[in-house]
This record gives sequence, C-alpha cells and structure tokens, in this order.
Amino acid sequence: MAESLRILVIGAHPADIFDQSGGTMAHHTARGDWVGCVVLTHGARVHDKVISDSMHGRKTIPEASALEEMIEERSDVKAQEVRRACGLLGVEDLYFFGADDSILLVTEELVRRLARLLRELRPNVILTHYPKEGDGVAQPHAITGQIVMHAIHFAHSVDPGDRNPPTKAAQVFFFGTGAAAVPSDVWSARIGVYNDVLIEITDVVDKKLAALDCLESQGYGGAYARKRIETSDGAFGVGGRVAYAEGFIKMDAEVHTYLPVTSHALRLAKESDHEMMRRHSYRVRVD
Repeated sequence: MAESLRILVIGAHPADIFDQSGGTMAHHTARGDWVGCVVLTHGARVHDKVISDSMHGRKTIPEASALEEMIEERSDVKAQEVRRACGLLGVEDLYFFGADDSILLVTEELVRRLARLLRELRPNVILTHYPKEGDGVAQPHAITGQIVMHAIHFAHSVDPGDRNPPTKAAQVFFFGTGAAAVPSDVWSARIGVYNDVLIEITDVVDKKLAALDCLESQGYGGAYARKRIETSDGAFGVGGRVAYAEGFIKMDAEVHTYLPVTSHALRLAKESDHEMMRRHSYRVRVD
C-alpha cells in the first residue's frame, strides 16, 4: 500500500486484543502503521484469577464497599498488564472504557462514547468481535461487536457537542476465534461463517506469546498461552498451510482491478507437499 493505515482494535476484555490479533498488530506497528486499542470492560469481575477464584467456595462474599475496592484494585493490575503487553507489540495508544464485564449491554452511553472516539481517531480499519458470537445475547464478545457496529454507524453522522466531523472506516475485520472456530455448542453450530482472511504470524509468534505471558491476572501466562497459540493459531496456520496464523472475517466484499492472487498462494503452488510440511511444522518455544 502507498499510504500507512490507521488500525483500531476493540476488545471486550483486557486479553482479547492480544488473544485475537496480537500477531497482526505486531506486523502493522513494525510496518509503520498506527495501531490503537480499546478495552471495553475492566475484566475484573469475571476474568480475574484473584476475584474469580477466591470468591468460589466461600460461605460469604465481602460487603459491597470492600468488593468494589477489590474490583478497582484488580482493574488497575489488569490495565498495567495490558500496557506492558502492548509495549511488546509496539502499540502505544490505549483506551480503557471500564465497563462492567459481567453485565455488558448495548447502551447509548457506550455507543456515543465509542463513536466520538472513532471521529477523533479516524481509523481506516477496525478489528473487533463478531456481533453474533456465541448466543449473540449474553455473550460479552457479541455485545462488544454490536456496540462497535452501532458506534460505526453513529460515527458516520454528526453529534451535537462533538466538533470532530463524521468518519467512516474502509474495512471491518471480525476476530475469527470464537466466531468461526470449530463449532462446540448449539450457538456456534448455527453461525455458518468462516475465516476468509488469514494473517500469518509465524515470524512474530514469539512476540504474541510474550504479550500473552504478561496477562497473568487472567491466567494466560505460562502453559495456557502456549496451549492457546498451538491449538488456535496453529489450527488457523494449518488452514493456511503455514505454522501460525490469526483468522478474521471481513465485513464487506472487496473490489479489485485485478484478481487478488497473493504471493503466498504463488509460493505454495511451487512447493512440494513435503516442502510445505517442513515449513509449517515450526513450533513456538515452550520455555
């Protein structure tokens, strides 16, 4: 591309932006593109190992004020982890909305706030969750995708009090993990979408692993990060005949002047089966 891109990644929970697109972000920051991240919820009520684990099996839960203080403290811990992880990927601009991670709803307040941020940042490309992931009703990833879609629509128009002009992204990519992965329940079995864009991340998988290792409060560090990369990014890699990849679902059909045959496809056409197998048998380090 002749011009650099402005890419905004919007995740429901603190780990989602890395889990779903850490390698892709690393590629774009290295190329000189601007990448910013929005974390919609604080993630402390459901996805924090201290609060989530310590509250199970107890006879009583702390009083409201004490519990709220714990949630605030753990939210700060998670935010610091996100900042460290983003730093490893070359991402400097972070926006924490602090919404509740247990009762996440499509509200005018969240839509308006996100739309104003879109008008301010003016991204060309938006990465976010598929709006019908899971049951599409109480699934925080799906709700986040719906909030984003409402905000994108609202950002096309003016908003009294917001001096920034309307803006429109060139393309939206939905995270493939959780939306078009292997169906495992009645909700995912009905979706019928597939990952039509695979981004090879073999060259930056170590960076993604290091970013996931930062997310200790969510239990992502260590064994889980490695299991996650092998089973998900490794599976996407098998689909694309590379070692590791991240999957995405593009929202709009693309228009080209010429047939979009990639350099990867041309290379595959010249490889034997065993050459291809050797190339995508690379494994991420386990230390």
